[in-house]
Amino acid sequence: MKISGYEVFAVANPTPHIGGPVWMFLRLDSDTGLSGYGEVFQSSVFSPPLTLSRMISDLIEEFAIGRDPQELELFLHSINNSHYTRSPDLTKMAIASGVEVAMWDLIGKSLGQPVHALLGGRMRRSVRMYSYLMPPQGIASDDFWSRPEAIGERAAELVDWGFTGLKLDPFPLLTGGDSLSGQVVPVQPTRDLLERAETILAAIRGAVGTRADVMVGTHGQFTAAGAVRVADRIARFDPLWFEEPVPPGNPAEMAKVARATTVPIAAGERLVSKAAFAELVRNDAAAIFNYDVSQIGGLLEARKIAGLAEANGIQITPHVFGGPLVAVASMHLSVTLPNLLIQEGNGVYDGFYAELLDEPLDWTRGYLVPSDRPGMGHDLNEDVAREHAVSADDRFQYRRAAQEY
Repeated sequence: MKISGYEVFAVANPTPHIGGPVWMFLRLDSDTGLSGYGEVFQSSVFSPPLTLSRMISDLIEEFAIGRDPQELELFLHSINNSHYTRSPDLTKMAIASGVEVAMWDLIGKSLGQPVHALLGGRMRRSVRMYSYLMPPQGIASDDFWSRPEAIGERAAELVDWGFTGLKLDPFPLLTGGDSLSGQVVPVQPTRDLLERAETILAAIRGAVGTRADVMVGTHGQFTAAGAVRVADRIARFDPLWFEEPVPPGNPAEMAKVARATTVPIAAGERLVSKAAFAELVRNDAAAIFNYDVSQIGGLLEARKIAGLAEANGIQITPHVFGGPLVAVASMHLSVTLPNLLIQEGNGVYDGFYAELLDEPLDWTRGYLVPSDRPGMGHDLNEDVAREHAVSADDRFQYRRAAQEY
């Protein structure tokens, strides 16, 4: 079997943009008539969608066309050892991940086996999910996070749906300005920010009690000293983890935080190589890896890092943000891992998530249940994807105007 063709789909996700406003999918075609689907993580990409679409096409044409999809190892090494850098980066590896997942889909379909069976087989029948705590539709974010009663009500609602884990970043995405006395990330949190975080966490714990774990993310915004101050404030709420307390790529600083708190440290959603995770291990910087399958090189690389983690007593909690095929790929991995803790979710995978798949995800009371259909078991509904194609003017969600400090 050889990869003989492809198509890239840049899809505009309708309001309320759960999982981001734009999703990037691809299809690989084979000379046997089978096709496989993947999704490219785009939150780290500066370029607009149609530019990224061309970049995806270029990588497929250079490294995938004419290749046997079973050459997964050679495919990734070919990318890493070409074009000067000989090292991974966020954009290159995100594209490679989407292609690699589509190759797994082709392999599974050709063998008549689900991908999870090829990754070692099930360790469990379903995958426990957590939900990011976001305002309900129709409530502005600033208004929501300033109202403890609304926060508690939303948390209780998600737990009533079946979620047993809730994650939030109680600190705004910090970029400097008057509220931080001119600091630039990494920063020392102000007293107001610390008290705001405590108020939010108290509202959640007051509403859900012990019915759900609470996870605190901070998107790498603090100095080690500042993160220790945060950890001291949040520890009394017994969070399941404190995520990325310092900027990614600085495991020695992260280790300072890990040594200073009893709250488990999670890290990895913006790391893209085995070597980066090995440094976390060497520095004893994190107890939990929250890497993203759609950014670190795909499923084979994810399985290797999970093995490194397992050998060192570290758990895995896949980061999931984007469209439905990111969730599908992560689910196939998660169901096989001995050291899985929990997987991130984006709602209950109904609405546009379901419309984009030929077979919707089976979300049941806070768990995803993988199917035994061949390959990934969920093909992209191409008609729906084309109906929601982006225009040249569409942008990804993290583009911001420059700010003065």
